[in-house]
Amino acid sequence: MLALDLGKPRASVLVLSMSAALMLTACPGEEPVLGGNGDDAGTEAGSTGGTGSTEGTDGATLDTEGTEASTGESGTTGESDTGEPACVGVTPILDPEPETDTGEDTTDGGMDTDTGVDTDTGTETDTGGETTDTGGETTTDTGEEGTETGEPPCPECAPIWDLYDFQPQSCGYTETYGLDSFEGHVTLIAMLAGWCSYCQSQAGKMEEMRLELALEGYDVQMIAINATSADNDDDRQNLVDRCAFPLFQDIDEVDAWDLHGGTKDDLVIYHADGTMAVFLDQGGEVNTNLSTDEGYANVKQALLDAF
Repeated sequence: MLALDLGKPRASVLVLSMSAALMLTACPGEEPVLGGNGDDAGTEAGSTGGTGSTEGTDGATLDTEGTEASTGESGTTGESDTGEPACVGVTPILDPEPETDTGEDTTDGGMDTDTGVDTDTGTETDTGGETTDTGGETTTDTGEEGTETGEPPCPECAPIWDLYDFQPQSCGYTETYGLDSFEGHVTLIAMLAGWCSYCQSQAGKMEEMRLELALEGYDVQMIAINATSADNDDDRQNLVDRCAFPLFQDIDEVDAWDLHGGTKDDLVIYHADGTMAVFLDQGGEVNTNLSTDEGYANVKQALLDAF
């Protein structure tokens, strides 16, 4: 009896063990179902994640719009943060490049190059539309009266010259042009030398006045002609560092100072039509020292009177 009683527990244990094994075997089979539910939940979570991505995309869109707005305010309209134009001065009027005439010429292998300078060999010379016998003289055809000598076309008109603009902030930087580009604007011309401390101070005060007049709504152009004696990088830089308006380098071949009838520190103001409003010689009856209140006021009033 005892042997039989002891055997039953073992059978029960075996049965229980087999049942547990079956249950353990069945669990992995049920995992796909649970996994499927998990996938569904994962899909829902993924959808939620997708919503999060959408919100993130909207956020990116806002960021992009913000970037576009920022770009729009960064000066892409051609103006600086202060509203000042991207360059100072005027768009220069440049002399046209010489044209090449491809017409036949029996004296030059069938080709004739028109360089703008006509040499009369005793026959006829084209002087801008008119045929004139110059008796063998060489003349330059400029198409404008008085340009051969640089003299103005009228006594009160600005002289004619073309000089190199070395001001990096100027709209005409590296170009060679003249006062015809400034017609339509009241213009102040200063005859300065970069090596002169007084001239350097004048350039800085001219810049101050230029900005002041612009804020007050006056269209005034300012330029300076650097002396031939200051025709070097260091002296030019002394002026560049103190202003933003156009700076022209005078040369012996042009001598623009002489064409204006001036010397160092003289100022000349021209009306918008190109005629002279006033000549202010340094050391004259009118104080033109811009570092003084009186001189500053005198020059500013002279500019306002030119309108």
